[in-house]
Amino acid sequence: MRNKKSFTLFIVSLIAVILLSFFIYQKLTLLSFINISFYFGITLLFIAAFTMTIKGGFFDGITYGFRRLFESKGKELSKKEVDEMIPVSELLDFDHTPFLLSGLMVTGVMLIALFIYYL
Repeated sequence: MRNKKSFTLFIVSLIAVILLSFFIYQKLTLLSFINISFYFGITLLFIAAFTMTIKGGFFDGITYGFRRLFESKGKELSKKEVDEMIPVSELLDFDHTPFLLSGLMVTGVMLIALFIYYL
């Protein structure tokens, strides 16, 4: 199922790259395709990396501290209230795999086009 989502996102990204190339450059050239596909690939990879970082628990301590600060509102929190705080890594129910795979595929197509451009 994830591969189907990745492939669909990859196809949608390539169609968007071609359409944006027509809108921005008024023509489809190899250079315009490379330029726009770079932005799409990097954006998809950034979303995947950011999601993996959040799921890994990197921001749990920061969000835990802010929640304690803003939920207390001047009163002392009980141990039970502190223990019931759910970490942000457990709250995020988002699959990063389609973004990672499609970002890698778009970047791969961009690198192939770049290789062809410099031949």
